[in-house]
Amino acid sequence: MKKKTTAMVMASLMALTSITSAFACTGTIVGSDWTDDGSTIVARTEDISGNHAKNYIVHPRTTYKAGEMFKDVSTGFTYPQPSVAYQYTSVPDTDIQADGYYGEIGFNEYGVSVDATVSASANEKAQAADPYVEDGLREADIVDVILPRVKSAREGVNLVIDILNEKGAAEGNIFTISDKDEVWYIEIYTGHRFAAYKVPDNVVAVFPNCFMLGYVDLNNAESYVASKDLIEFAKQNGFYQEYNGKFHAALSYSEPISGGNRDRVWAGQNFLGHAVDYDAPVFDLFFTPDDGEKISVKDVMELQRYRNEGTEKTPEKDSTVRTIGTERSAEAHIVQFKDEYPKELGGLLWMTMGNPEHSVYLPSFGNINDTADAYRVEAIDYNADSAYWKFRSLSAVAELNREMYGAGVRAYWDAYEDALIAQQEQVDAEVVALMAKNEDKAADYTTELAETIANDAMSKADLMFSELMGYIAKNKTTDAFVPSVMAEFEAKEETTETVPATEVAPAETTATTEIAAESTTEAAPAAEAAAE
Repeated sequence: MKKKTTAMVMASLMALTSITSAFACTGTIVGSDWTDDGSTIVARTEDISGNHAKNYIVHPRTTYKAGEMFKDVSTGFTYPQPSVAYQYTSVPDTDIQADGYYGEIGFNEYGVSVDATVSASANEKAQAADPYVEDGLREADIVDVILPRVKSAREGVNLVIDILNEKGAAEGNIFTISDKDEVWYIEIYTGHRFAAYKVPDNVVAVFPNCFMLGYVDLNNAESYVASKDLIEFAKQNGFYQEYNGKFHAALSYSEPISGGNRDRVWAGQNFLGHAVDYDAPVFDLFFTPDDGEKISVKDVMELQRYRNEGTEKTPEKDSTVRTIGTERSAEAHIVQFKDEYPKELGGLLWMTMGNPEHSVYLPSFGNINDTADAYRVEAIDYNADSAYWKFRSLSAVAELNREMYGAGVRAYWDAYEDALIAQQEQVDAEVVALMAKNEDKAADYTTELAETIANDAMSKADLMFSELMGYIAKNKTTDAFVPSVMAEFEAKEETTETVPATEVAPAETTATTEIAAESTTEAAPAAEAAAE
């Protein structure tokens, strides 16, 4: 009976993870005026499939000979390699030979971040007037073409423009290029038409798989970079649209908003404090919370898990609704830029493998020089050594019964994240101090810290997966699953002490606890030692 039950669960797991959607990501931007800690947040879910293995890697600084080319393995797109390619991180597909890299999110050594993409399509008239180019730039290439070549966000935007003017685009896309000073939101509409906008600090945005940028001021070169004929081209080809008396880029170039996109815009804006009607004829891309409440990184984590709880539009009540939180997620991520971070540090990446609902966001800085071994395991199919499969398998089983299986998993990861967030201010101070003394030593430190946290979380995921499978095999039906590791947080709560997440690390791993202790009690000596 136990073997039969386990086999049934694993069969259900694989059926669940096979869900696929080509256009499915959701992006978020929170300007620094609206975050509770003054950071700038850029975030996105990658919802291509629940059975789509990812890696997390560091590409070292590389030199190339004249004439060497970057080449898209699928489309034939090529672009000259730079003489020196900067070090950068990315989260590529494990099976890059299938359809390209899809680096998705990363930082380079100059603190530039690229988050690409939220897929979108132009309407039929726009595509007919300016078709996509088969061997043009596409999502699979963007991170790996831009990050090795630029030293600022604005330089990245200019590079994209040069490529689109020379090579064209193979598809419609929405993405961001950011550094600590600027966040650029970019929409590629057709083969050669595009618009980019420098996002101000005083707005918030949630954007699904449709273009949403409204008015584009072609005379404001400080805030807008766009095709010179963006407006005139729409007029000449019969798809020019206005809203409130002004040219509206999205209404002109985009397909009509679908139900799935409407679902997510409505849910996301309401979740972040902006009341908007579901049937609104036009959704503004940028908004501000009505209640004036600031938004935390934890709020954005919860947004990326959001299944419209507390509304009439939950999947349980309406099977057609498309929620932001979905089993389709291959990974999800949140980038924070903070004023105190040196440019070379980049920002802080919070990333979860698999569906965020029953997985965990783990932090790493932009200057790391390596990642945990399990992030680099190339396993297209299930492999217990792969970070992706560790987290994805646990979340997939949890989602088979959210009340009985999933609630305990989610409660534990919730507490784990809260502990990580609580200690981040202290970690930030230590890392900034180390950067001022010796950038190489600081990179070693942030690398070890990120690997230790990741390895600890993966050990907890393995344990919960084993316990949950045992729970299911025993056929319990009355008491919901509670992972044994939950007792660690409960014990700390009884003593009313704050729990540093690093204290959860097992003794046999590299001791994050020791690193945290140095950070909090001997910050200055640690920085001096790192500089030696």
